[in-house]
Amino acid sequence: MGKIDITLRDIIQEIPSKFVQLLSGKNAKKLLDTSLPQVKERRADFLVELEDGSIFHLELQTQNDKNMPFRMLEYFVLISSKYPNRKIKQMVLYVGEKPLNMKNSIEIENLTFNYELKDIREISCEELFKSNSITDKILAVLCDIREPEKYFRELLTELYKLPERERRDYLKKLLNLLTIRSKLVEEFKLEVKKMPITFDRETIENHPFFKDGLKEGLEKGKLEAKREDVIKLHRKLNMSAKEIAEVLDLPLEFVKNILKNN
Repeated sequence: MGKIDITLRDIIQEIPSKFVQLLSGKNAKKLLDTSLPQVKERRADFLVELEDGSIFHLELQTQNDKNMPFRMLEYFVLISSKYPNRKIKQMVLYVGEKPLNMKNSIEIENLTFNYELKDIREISCEELFKSNSITDKILAVLCDIREPEKYFRELLTELYKLPERERRDYLKKLLNLLTIRSKLVEEFKLEVKKMPITFDRETIENHPFFKDGLKEGLEKGKLEAKREDVIKLHRKLNMSAKEIAEVLDLPLEFVKNILKNN
């Protein structure tokens, strides 16, 4: 399983409420165990019980797969066996960059089977971003974003409010999703440089996003943004160097030097 698939699975395990509601037409009730027993274990991407007691099964696809209908049929049989007498709604959500080109049905002798097939670009980015869930907001990057500059500015502002560890985790997931939305990378770079956003060393050294020299630009932009934040907190809130250092997670000497020269 690729990095994008893992990231998408990881994100939706938090049950992005608006995302599920837009796709299924109903509110999610609780997350279900996605492992499906077989001689060879199958694990669905997403399996959730909806408010009416039915089950919503979602598979996320980054590439077109001609065998998808048979895979979904296999999932349907396994899910039905594990959760008998339950209504099951199945969907394949395509998140790839190339045009969607898959079938969503099987029509052969003695068997007719179908499921819903949707391109994530059909989902409203605005609706996702209005959600209170940060996972909904991050998933919006895969939709048809009309104002990427505004989207990234508001998303980074939301992420900046989170605790450091949580913020870095979501940033890493966002970077992974951007690898299949390459057209948005430049807008993201510009907005990152305006924000006091930091990436952990492992991400900077290993993620392909940083291989084009972005590291230097990020560090410079981060430094300038941090400097402005320090000055604003001191002037507007009369905070001490120690308080500012704690709030912004900066070395005390770094803060003192900025205040000394301003």
